[in-house]
Amino acid sequence: MRRVRRPAVAGRFYPGEAGELRGEVMGYIGGASGCMGEVPKVLIAPHAGYLYSGPIASGSNASIASAVRR
Repeated sequence: MRRVRRPAVAGRFYPGEAGELRGEVMGYIGGASGCMGEVPKVLIAPHAGYLYSGPIASGSNASIASAVRR
């Protein structure tokens, strides 16, 4: 039987409601641009609260995603 841990900080560092969280994450992803030059060899992305790291992390991941599509 698989157990899933309940979120410990929902509503603090990210929205506690699933729909609100989904909308916030999709907003970060939608605002990210792809790779704008050479394909990165290494990716270091922040992992603070989404408010602080969301735009940077989504941009970092978009650069990798666009490289994979090439």
